[in-house]
Amino acid sequence: MYAWDVTDPTHPVITDSIKVDGRRANDVKINADATIAIMTSERASNRRNGITILDITEPAHPRKITHFTDGLTGGVHNVWIEGDLVYAVHNGTNAVHIVDISDPANPRNVGRWQVENPARSLHDIIVQDGLAYLSYWDDGLVILDVGAGIVGGTPTEPVEVSRYAYRSRWGAETYGNTHHAIRYKNYVFVADEIFGCSECVNGPRGHVHVIDVTDIQSPREVATYRVPEAGAHNMWVEDDKMYVAYYQAGLRVVDVSGELRGDLYRQGREIGWYMTEDAEGYRPNSTDAWGPQPYKGNIFVSDASSGLWVVELESPRPGLVP
Repeated sequence: MYAWDVTDPTHPVITDSIKVDGRRANDVKINADATIAIMTSERASNRRNGITILDITEPAHPRKITHFTDGLTGGVHNVWIEGDLVYAVHNGTNAVHIVDISDPANPRNVGRWQVENPARSLHDIIVQDGLAYLSYWDDGLVILDVGAGIVGGTPTEPVEVSRYAYRSRWGAETYGNTHHAIRYKNYVFVADEIFGCSECVNGPRGHVHVIDVTDIQSPREVATYRVPEAGAHNMWVEDDKMYVAYYQAGLRVVDVSGELRGDLYRQGREIGWYMTEDAEGYRPNSTDAWGPQPYKGNIFVSDASSGLWVVELESPRPGLVP
């Protein structure tokens, strides 16, 4: 994991790094106080994966506090931090493991939740306003009460509120592949991730489903955003804009203001895009956008082939047709 100083966004500078035993570091999340970071990893040489807890009180120079593996040896794909709790997506059980980090040097397991399907596959989790949104691949979007007061769930004893499963058609095949979800206003935006389909000749496929959760116990799909011949990955939504890292289609920025219905791509709601490609990338001139994060007027985009990009969304000049 690299720490970057982006005080000058035109010249990001690596200030330090943290290395763990693993072939892949998937995710880094930071607590609300910006004092603790959780780094996830997979495929450790000793098969004891888990989470690494970091002290980031000096953000340019993260310091390892401990590496926690109890119940998480199968690898952790990503996490969400809510107060003193970490909600960890564990590959070995395909369950959400809830870890108390109130004493960061001595984490402890305090809860766990999973769907009943023995063939389940959990990929992602976010927690917002007492509700957890789980991306459960072919089991779809699962919403848990973790303190919202809807069905009696608590932060350590979640209770299911509802779920929404779907199938997306790409060529002759259909897929679930619920990969990532984020809540914004009365909608949950859910992205697929599809590899290996007959149409996946130039990379993955998958699109964004817009789920209306005005009635949180009866979610329903009302709109889609689907870039042709490309695949969606991670998203972020704020200030009526959805930022999508769309693999080979680069960064996409979409207007999600007002009521959302129908095909957002064909409606012209896309307001900006940027292809994160570099002739000197790991795969030269290949776009492999992975994750977007707007921050202080800029958009930070990670690309699996070419690294970290910092871009700015400019307003169109008067007289220009979008």
